[in-house]
Amino acid sequence: MPASLINILIYAVIVLVVLAVIGLILTRLYRRATKDVALIRTGFGGEKVVLNGGIMVIPVLHELMQVRLTTVKLEVSRLNKDALITLDKLRVDVVGLFHIKVKPDAESIAAAAQTLGDAVNSPDAVKSLLDGKLVSALRSVAATMTMEHLHANRADFIQKVQEALMTDLDMNGFQLESVSITHFDQTAFEHFNENNAFDAEGLTVLTRTIEERKKIRNDIVATNRVEIEQRNLDANNQSLEIAQAAEQARLTQGQTLAALRAQQATAIATAEAEQTQLAEIARISAEQAQAVAQTEADKITQTATIARDGAIQTATIERDRNIELARITTAVQTAQKSEEESTATAAANEARALAVRAEESVATAKATEIANRTKNVAVIAATQRAQEEAVQITVAAQADKEAAEARATALRTEANAEADAEKARAEGRAAAFKVDAAGQTALNEATNILSDAQTALLVRKAMLEALPGILAAAGKPIEQIDRISILDARGLHGDGGGSDGTGNATNLADAAVAAAMRYRVGGPLIDALMSELGMNGATMGGMLAGAAAVEQLGDGSASGVTTETGPAGKGTNGATHRVSGSASAST
Repeated sequence: MPASLINILIYAVIVLVVLAVIGLILTRLYRRATKDVALIRTGFGGEKVVLNGGIMVIPVLHELMQVRLTTVKLEVSRLNKDALITLDKLRVDVVGLFHIKVKPDAESIAAAAQTLGDAVNSPDAVKSLLDGKLVSALRSVAATMTMEHLHANRADFIQKVQEALMTDLDMNGFQLESVSITHFDQTAFEHFNENNAFDAEGLTVLTRTIEERKKIRNDIVATNRVEIEQRNLDANNQSLEIAQAAEQARLTQGQTLAALRAQQATAIATAEAEQTQLAEIARISAEQAQAVAQTEADKITQTATIARDGAIQTATIERDRNIELARITTAVQTAQKSEEESTATAAANEARALAVRAEESVATAKATEIANRTKNVAVIAATQRAQEEAVQITVAAQADKEAAEARATALRTEANAEADAEKARAEGRAAAFKVDAAGQTALNEATNILSDAQTALLVRKAMLEALPGILAAAGKPIEQIDRISILDARGLHGDGGGSDGTGNATNLADAAVAAAMRYRVGGPLIDALMSELGMNGATMGGMLAGAAAVEQLGDGSASGVTTETGPAGKGTNGATHRVSGSASAST
């Protein structure tokens, strides 16, 4: 290798080594400034402040100081006894927050570094340096403003504090970015010193203000309470007025609705009454026509029935009368000739009795028919009257008038029909009376021509028919006898005979009956009456014989009755009565 080339390489290596050494030296000795840190180099070459870029610092020749440009937050509290005093001598507790930084220019950085030295970057050192100035600025500005103005104009207060601090901070290389009042309040009473002139005056003002405020507050409270009560009263009155108006409106509405309902109900009732009246008039007209037609039909039917019944009754009575007259005539003729006249008379009497029964049957049937017809007519009339009365209640006056006219028409029709029926009945009764009178006349004529024996027979028959009732009435006192005591002493001396020579054949029962019969009512009259009939009414045997005679006489088919009585008692002769003829029972 040539020597020149080696020399070149040696030189190149030396140059590289030199450059490396120079670079290392430069790296170790060169200092750069940042955005938040400024550099101050003192020593060889004089003081130099670097804000941007860098600077060579040779340890032996130079001294380097860093100054931070960031904002420092300083809090200043003035509370209680250290509180600020305002223009009106009142104390206020204030807590202020100051934002301070080194002013970013060479002179301010140099001034700050000169003032604080290496402690320029310490917040505590900065606060220790500036605290007095900050408090002084707060006190000086607060002394120029009242508490009320201070509270109401905080921005003005802050602006004045900043102006007061500007000169002092510039001298130390600082600038005030902002001031914030984080706490502002009146200092408590216990922190006022009464012996201090400022505090004494402040207490006076404060007390006066507080008391005035209390008074104002009390006045406000009282006024407010009165206004509230007055407002409540007004509201209550308004509520009552509204309620009264609402109630009045409701009542008015209710009255209106009631009037409308009444009008509607009246209209409906009037329409219904008119419809009901028309329907009732039509119904009454139909019922009247039907009633008139029915009455006419009933009248015709009743007249025909009465005429038919009258004709039948007249024919029957005439036929019976003719038969009876024929029989009576035959009986009379036969009775005049022989003893069979009595039989004829009895037959005539029987025929008469049959005729009388027939007449009574006809009269009973007629009376029953008349009663039924009268009852039906009365029921129809009562029904019609009830319907008319119901119509009278439900319809109006016009319907009542028409119903009354209809009722009068029905009553006139009914009265006419009843008059016609009564006339027909009277005619029937007159015809019956004529027939009965003719029959009675014929009977009387037949009776007048009877013999004494036949007349006596009829009298005895009548007496016998009345005898049971007479005996029953006479025996009423006997019913009051509740006990009969009999003392029989006949065995002591033997039975005694009667005056007629016969022995005493009576026993205790006959004696008891005989004793009881002595208590009859009208005993002598009854004995005389029974004696006329051929009976002994003083003894039980006589009474039984009389009863047997009555039974035999009452047999309608018997042709003759014979009654015999034995000895009637002591000292009484037997009597025998024979009655010839025939008897018939009459109903």
